[in-house]
Amino acid sequence: MTSVSNLGLVLDELNCGTSFRTAHFIMLAGAVVLSSAVLAPGIAKTVAQSPSSPVVGRLVDPVRLRGVEDVHLEGDWAFLPCREGKRLTICSIKNPAEPKVVSSFAHPDLDQAAGLALSGTTAYLASQGNHRLLVLDVRDKSVVRLIGSVIVGSPEVKGVLYKAAYRDGYCYVAHQAEKKLFVVDVRDPHRPAVVGSVVVTTEDDGPFSVLLRDDYAFVGTLFGRRNRLAVVDVKSPVEPRLITQVVDPAISQLSGDLVKNRYYCVAWDRNALLVFDLRDPARPKLEATLVDERLGQPNRCVVSGNRAYLPMVKGDGVAVVDIGNPQEPRFVTSFRDPVMKKTYGVAARGDLLFVGAREGNSLVVLDRLKLEE
Repeated sequence: MTSVSNLGLVLDELNCGTSFRTAHFIMLAGAVVLSSAVLAPGIAKTVAQSPSSPVVGRLVDPVRLRGVEDVHLEGDWAFLPCREGKRLTICSIKNPAEPKVVSSFAHPDLDQAAGLALSGTTAYLASQGNHRLLVLDVRDKSVVRLIGSVIVGSPEVKGVLYKAAYRDGYCYVAHQAEKKLFVVDVRDPHRPAVVGSVVVTTEDDGPFSVLLRDDYAFVGTLFGRRNRLAVVDVKSPVEPRLITQVVDPAISQLSGDLVKNRYYCVAWDRNALLVFDLRDPARPKLEATLVDERLGQPNRCVVSGNRAYLPMVKGDGVAVVDIGNPQEPRFVTSFRDPVMKKTYGVAARGDLLFVGAREGNSLVVLDRLKLEE
C-alpha cells in the first residue's frame, strides 16, 4: 500500500494471474473501484502499463456486495443477489471499466438471497431460510420496491430455497428440504400464489438449480449420496410431472447454461464440467464429462462462442474450457485474482465476463479474449 487518505487508498503489486501486476483502487462511498478514468494521471499511467491484463474493471463493496451469489445482466445493469448480505444489489455496467452500485435492496422479508429470475421490470427473488419468493418492481433501478411475497412450501420444514426460473407468468422454485420443484403464479405480482409442486427425488439429495426449455424444467440436485438431473414436464404449470431422471457419479449441484441442444453445467465438488445432449429434452443424455482439478471446484458455468467459463470456488478466479467439440471438452487456462475470492457468479456479454465473488464481495469485469493471451 503506497498511501492511505480520507479520499482513498491505493494498492500496488496486486497478485493477478501468474505474475504481479499493478492495480489501483479508489475508495468511494464504501466501495473500491478500479478505474483509470477517475484516478490521478500518474496512477492511470501505471494501470496502462499492463495492457495484457484481462481485468477491465473492479468493484469491491463489503456491505452492498457481501456474499455475491450470482450475476444476471439486463441492459446496462448487473443484478447481484447477495447471500450473506441478504440483499439484491443493482450495478450500472454502462461503462464496464467503472461498475457502480446504483441501489441495494434489503427487507425484513428477505433472508439470504439465493435465486433470482428477471422479466422486464420485475424481479423474482428466492429468500433462502424463510422460504419466501419476493416479487420486486425494478422499473426504477435506483429505488427497488417490494410489491408481493409468498411462502413457498411449509414454514415448519427446515431447509432452504435455492434457484428460481420464470416464464409466462409463473416462477419455478427449487426447495431443497421438501425435495420439490414448486410453481408460483405471479401473473398478479401483488398476490403471488403457489399453484403446484412435484417431488423430484425421494433420496437424500434435494433440488438446487432450475432451468427451463420448451415444456420442461431441468432440476439439478445436491447434498446426496447420489445426485441427479430431473426432468419435469411443466406444460401445465399447475400440474408439473416428473418424467425422467439422469443419475451419474459425476452429477452434483448442477448449474450451467443451455445452448442450442446442449446443457453445459458444472459439478463443483467433482471438479467437473458435464455436457448433456438435449436433442430429446424429455430424455437427456450425459454426453461428456471433463474432470480436472485445475477447474478449481467450479460453481457456475456460462458459454460464449466455443468456450465455457467457470467461476472457481477454490481457485479464486475463472477457468476456461474449450467446448468446440462438445463430446471432448478440454481445459485451456485459468485466471486468478485475489479480489475474486471464492468466485461464484458469472455472466457473459460480447467479449466481456462479469464475475461475482462471494468472499471477495466483488464484481470483476474481464476481457475474456485476453484470458488466453
